Amino acid sequence: MNLDQLIKKLSEIKSEGFIKTHRAHDTGIGKTLEDLIGIQENNLRLPDVGELELKSKRINSQSMLTIATKAPQPRGINRILFEKYKYKDIEGCYCLHSTVYGSRYNPQGFRIVFRNDKLELQNRENIEAYWPITIFDDVLKSKSDKIVLVFAETEGEKGREDEKFHFTEAHLLSNLNINKFKNAIEEDKLKIDIRIGFFKSGKIEGKYHDHGTGFRINKRDIMYLYDNFKQII
Repeated sequence: MNLDQLIKKLSEIKSEGFIKTHRAHDTGIGKTLEDLIGIQENNLRLPDVGELELKSKRINSQSMLTIATKAPQPRGINRILFEKYKYKDIEGCYCLHSTVYGSRYNPQGFRIVFRNDKLELQNRENIEAYWPITIFDDVLKSKSDKIVLVFAETEGEKGREDEKFHFTEAHLLSNLNINKFKNAIEEDKLKIDIRIGFFKSGKIEGKYHDHGTGFRINKRDIMYLYDNFKQII
């Protein structure tokens, strides 16, 4: 398969409309796309492009894309932040839901700032919480230097066996740029979402639950983290 053949295949998949997931899990979108293209692992090698990582994202007109999920360091610091900054939601349950920006402090008094090769989570109590700049390579940077990013509209409940995907567009991206990553944070295009609370039902009701700290960006902005990008379908 070369790039032209991949583009043709993705166009054919797009024309099929909504396709039922091949796996009842959050990873169903990736598994479904891989099966449709005919690959067994999450990478491709095209003779005219080289090694590519295939990524697929659920999207709707209002959604933000989670490009990485990574708790801050040191280990266990999210639990400390939760105990210090938790509040009660509309159901009266303690939680800490906080979207953190680079340009300003949010209502919880959080802000993200680059300093000394760290992405620091500044807060009123000066609790040390940070991501080392190596997150850029360890989490955000692709295993290869090029990515085919495919977006899909969805029907049905996320991660369930009745979920369906309509793969509507694809972009070829390369050369993730750390300076553009920093600029995206400083300009609030790239945000960090902290989502911590308690399980509200089942056998583990009342147990602490960290839903994951996500690096999130709008679909229209993700391409601008790369030096090279173009839409291929």
